[in-house]
Amino acid sequence: MLSLLAPQSANAHFPWLALDDEGKPILFFGEGLDDRTYHLPESMSQFELKHAHSKDQTKPLQLQPVSTDDLVGLRSAHSVKPTGCIYGTQTYGVYHGSKLVYYVQHFPSLDPATWTTGNIPNKLRAKVTADKDGIQVSVFWQEKPLSDAEVKLFCDEGHEEGSAKTDENGVVTFTNQQVEPGLNAILVGFTDKQASGTFKEQSFQATSNYLTVTFPRPQINGKANHNDSAHTRESKMTKSNESSVAVKTSSLPELPTELTSFGGTVANGTLFVYGGHVGNAHSYSTAEQSNAFWSLDLPDGASWNSLPSGPKLQGLAMVGHGNSVVRIGGFTALNDEGETHNLQSQATVSRYDIDAKQWKDDTPLPEPRSSHAATVIGNQVYVVGGWAMSGENETQWHNTAWTADLSQQPLQWKPIAAPPFKRRALSVAAHDGRVYVVGGMDQEQGPSTEVDIFDPKSNQWSKGASLIGEAMTGFGCWAQSHAGHLYVSTVNGTIQRLTDEGDDWEIVGSYDPGRFFHCMLPLDPSSMVMVGGANMSIGRFTNLDIVEIK
Repeated sequence: MLSLLAPQSANAHFPWLALDDEGKPILFFGEGLDDRTYHLPESMSQFELKHAHSKDQTKPLQLQPVSTDDLVGLRSAHSVKPTGCIYGTQTYGVYHGSKLVYYVQHFPSLDPATWTTGNIPNKLRAKVTADKDGIQVSVFWQEKPLSDAEVKLFCDEGHEEGSAKTDENGVVTFTNQQVEPGLNAILVGFTDKQASGTFKEQSFQATSNYLTVTFPRPQINGKANHNDSAHTRESKMTKSNESSVAVKTSSLPELPTELTSFGGTVANGTLFVYGGHVGNAHSYSTAEQSNAFWSLDLPDGASWNSLPSGPKLQGLAMVGHGNSVVRIGGFTALNDEGETHNLQSQATVSRYDIDAKQWKDDTPLPEPRSSHAATVIGNQVYVVGGWAMSGENETQWHNTAWTADLSQQPLQWKPIAAPPFKRRALSVAAHDGRVYVVGGMDQEQGPSTEVDIFDPKSNQWSKGASLIGEAMTGFGCWAQSHAGHLYVSTVNGTIQRLTDEGDDWEIVGSYDPGRFFHCMLPLDPSSMVMVGGANMSIGRFTNLDIVEIK
């Protein structure tokens, strides 16, 4: 006799799978996807995972215990290819007279065509398919459809987005509006009241089985599922627009190390990269930040050059001006690995003289700032967005913005009109004499595709057309004006261009996998170069790609 459960995430803990920024599978035991620091029970530490990366090839994963401020659980020693399914099962023990058995699955790819489960031996498993309308979940128990089972859908913040019972074929469906950007999870459970016995000298009268399935919001035919309004806009693309930009592998040397949230700019025909994050996702420490400063001659440099460094920083802004590079703000982690985070935003501003090959401190910002962006119009630099972190003190989101004349020494920072938003992890670009502030993370609303425009002549802000796509599209994006057009590269793998009228965006190219917290900088009059960053499914990039404008 099977008793179908209505699984609750509140006050109950389950094992969940995901990938870290390096593409390594992780397992944690929590109430939801946002609860990654609950202690791992001893029985769960024995979890064995395998990766079915093709129809007939399965590989066991070497798991190692991990305990940091952001993750307590198990992590694979190696990254995996973003295909197939990662799976496993483990018995928790006997609880209130019932034996608890947990099953886990994770589909690492954005492409649902790779979500194969045919060779998974789990007694309780789910098959997930996707189309333009949403996802379909088929639940199986011992290879037979499990009917009348309640299936719950959760987003990566732990919120329940939907619930439905399987039909006679073991199937439920969820719409695009229910499937959120980022990581999603399915939870299903039932009790077999006839499965009694003894486990480790403890008797039990029934067996409760729980399955969690995690997956990123799928892309259909290489495009992420959007909400109705965004889908309508995307459907307006013409064939010529789709082929206006091509992203190709370059022959340029790879970055000396994997980096996200670094400073990147081009000055005097040279690409410069400073600092950045080199640790695991959401783990910050002195050892996990870089202070390296590198340059690469464009357009065809053969190797990276190591330049004089400075403080360890990430979340900084960097701009080129004449024969110099200006480094602005960022944050420094003052704690060691495994210690409570002590993150301090900085107000420091330094200028690197390309000929003299040395840094010189300049006038600091009026307030510490990180996770911001900057751009230059003529001699004026504009600094917008971000926040101020100060260890255990409350983080302050900035609603100020500043400008300074880079031709003057020392710099004199002056306020511009207060921005009508508080966003970080955004991008800023100078285009057509104005400052475009694109995407980011809003203090109240979370990831954002919004665009705001500042006009230096009138000292006024106006609202621009939002990017095409769900909210996550604008998070960690990069905006760049080049060859008379404004382009934005996004985490979902689209390259969008502002229309000639300036009142909308059009998707002019795509690349797979998408990147965020990267740079897309001018290479020559007809191309740009994409540098660094990461993808939520496969981790960080060291390869440089060419964005060719046709």
